[in-house]
Amino acid sequence: MLTGDGVQGIRGAALDILEVTGIAVRSEKAQKILEDAGCDVDKKSAVVRFPSTLVEEMAKKNDRAVTFYGRTRKHDARLDFEHVHICSDGNGTDAMDFETRKRRPSRKSDVARSAFVADALKGHGINWPNVTSQDVPLGTRHIHDLQATLENTEKHVTLATDTTAWEVQDVVELASAAVGGLDELRRRPIISSIHTSSSPLQIEGEGLEAGLVAADAGIPICFYVMPGPGSTGPATLAGSVAMAVAEALAGNTIFQLHRPGTAYVFSCGVAPMDMKTSTRAGGGPEHGLTSAAYAQMAHYYGFPALVGGFVTTSKEPDQQAAYEKFSSAVTPILAGADMIAGIGLLEDCRTIWLEQLVIDSEMAQIIARMAQGIEVNEDTLALDVVHKVGVGKDYLGQRHTLNHFRTEHFIPTVSDRSSFDRWASKGSKTILERAGDEVRRIFKEHTVEPVDEEVSKVASRLVKKRTRQ
Repeated sequence: MLTGDGVQGIRGAALDILEVTGIAVRSEKAQKILEDAGCDVDKKSAVVRFPSTLVEEMAKKNDRAVTFYGRTRKHDARLDFEHVHICSDGNGTDAMDFETRKRRPSRKSDVARSAFVADALKGHGINWPNVTSQDVPLGTRHIHDLQATLENTEKHVTLATDTTAWEVQDVVELASAAVGGLDELRRRPIISSIHTSSSPLQIEGEGLEAGLVAADAGIPICFYVMPGPGSTGPATLAGSVAMAVAEALAGNTIFQLHRPGTAYVFSCGVAPMDMKTSTRAGGGPEHGLTSAAYAQMAHYYGFPALVGGFVTTSKEPDQQAAYEKFSSAVTPILAGADMIAGIGLLEDCRTIWLEQLVIDSEMAQIIARMAQGIEVNEDTLALDVVHKVGVGKDYLGQRHTLNHFRTEHFIPTVSDRSSFDRWASKGSKTILERAGDEVRRIFKEHTVEPVDEEVSKVASRLVKKRTRQ
């Protein structure tokens, strides 16, 4: 996405932002850490100016071998710049009820059901709960969200509802119960924790200090930045990407000074403000472009990248959803972003549709096949088969076809490639109807490895504790 000059231009701009303008860090604890390391800290405004040498030195301290461990080993996800993992996204507030077909506020059951469906999908690798449990007391949502997710998926879980130190302590205790203790969680962290900046150029204290608690427990940190081109960031994409990189580097500097070797993931969702509607244009082509560029900058510095993709502002799984999700996903996948979040949600990551999870999973597999390209070698050129079959015959009966069609050809689950007559004879079902059938099949046939019963006990105890407060 970026030329060599482009990479160096954004690098220089990000470092200049940190040195000249600085970032407001509203945590006295973090300010003390930064001041001791040689940063200029204005206690009155909370603005910290970061020396470039310190920022780049700390960029070398992060854990370069990050694995997002699954509850079962088959779902371990290595963030090694060589694999792209599709991630559900990310604490929406509404759900399209699968039975009643009514849009309503999300519930704990929606967290559970979306995790269960996603667990069955080949085009899904990491679970960021699609929605949050709004039918439980506010101070307990982080507990219910994690419990519902752990009980319904074997895949790694990344959380964004642990925004205070005590909430982080709760989710660490709950995740520890799922793996057999804190030591085992530290060895194989099955959860990661999302913490954020507040663009432009601010890091709030409570969320930051919650992240420091997570880092102390050995939990990987996804530091999510979201400057919006034209609103909370420069209108130009390069300017907003530079600001995003600056915020991410500032976050990393704090975490590495606090605990060297923290597993730190550059994370972003940079989408412009639509100047006609004053809403975030999450499904625009700019989202895909900035995600790809940001992933490239993360890799330049040696960090894995979690970026937005599969995003749409459409209100239902229609043609707009299809082209916006594709356009925002194809560029970061081809750029090799380690994690791409967004599948399953509509309305700019607000509303979960279970059918959309299935459709997006298929789209992810299609783009992944594109990213694999065409392998050229003696076997794939198949000259011996061509000579054997000769002129005017077919290749259906050849062992070479049997050996290769499953890997060379994308085989869809819900896309319909049959003739018109056959499609009509089977009910003329739309993609949404076929995806709904697949959701029902998953509910009927899919199974998830049971979680340790200690999880339910710990969740109940924590809920009682937080409800009394």
